[in-house]
Amino acid sequence: MKRKLVLLITLSLLIPLHVSGNPGGVGNGLENMQCGGACHGDANQNATSNLQLSLQPSGTVWIGQPAEITVQISGFESHNVDQIGIFLLSSTNANGDIPTTDGWSILSDGMGGSNNYIEYASIDSAVLTHSWILRADEIGEKMLYVSVHHGDNSGSDAGNPFFGISQAFAITVEPIPENLQRINPEYEPPTSREIGESTKLCLETIAAGNVIIEWREPSGQAYQLETTQNNECWEAELPAALTTSTIEWRAVLEGEGPQQTTPWFSLVSAEPTWEADETALLLQSIAHLVLFFGLVLLVRKPKPRDSEFKDYLEENI
Repeated sequence: MKRKLVLLITLSLLIPLHVSGNPGGVGNGLENMQCGGACHGDANQNATSNLQLSLQPSGTVWIGQPAEITVQISGFESHNVDQIGIFLLSSTNANGDIPTTDGWSILSDGMGGSNNYIEYASIDSAVLTHSWILRADEIGEKMLYVSVHHGDNSGSDAGNPFFGISQAFAITVEPIPENLQRINPEYEPPTSREIGESTKLCLETIAAGNVIIEWREPSGQAYQLETTQNNECWEAELPAALTTSTIEWRAVLEGEGPQQTTPWFSLVSAEPTWEADETALLLQSIAHLVLFFGLVLLVRKPKPRDSEFKDYLEENI
């Protein structure tokens, strides 16, 4: 009985607890197309989505510069959809098809992260529009796809997972003119922060004589920030948010070439999150285990020597 108890306690200490959950979906993340076909249900039960999917860049896509890629989804009248998951993909291989495997960097997914898969918990319009901010590190033509998975509360396939994939959309990445003012290709915009925190921007540029930084609430009026230059870094401070919300900011770059305007970068303000490190949990469990056995050894009463001698005599008489 004691051995079983020790084994039970040992297992409970060594196995880390699951400390996160994604009710109603898997949550935003980096996901292959295969997830849309299988990880939300039995792939053999998939039904074909009738949603219409389109994708286009907003303006010229320069190498090393942020580019806004906008996805539009329509046709919701053909499905009774509560929530939807959207994939931005670089191929239809269902493995290794995340854009980061094909020369893209995901600077912003529009929801406070840098993921190629995002989820909408509700649909409140006939056309759903969503944008990613990408950066290409290669010149030439690249393909992008948009994929969706969702449910349907009506029809003969009610309760089944629905999956859809678009045609290939060709994106041409252009070489950037040598003297064109631009953002440093290594710049990574902030995507999230905690409520109550202001955000100090340090935007590094190349060949820019002047930079104007603006911010707004999504699709709202734009406000210009006070911007100062510190060498090649243009500094400004985004105001803090008092509630869970999203603001957007962009930079207008002036120089010898035509004026350049970056996409609107999304910055999400949220409550502090608790994250668990599995390695730390495992080490903590091992420490608990060592402590447990240490306590067992301390409280265990050693057998008296005369009792051991008595047992020996009884066994040999």
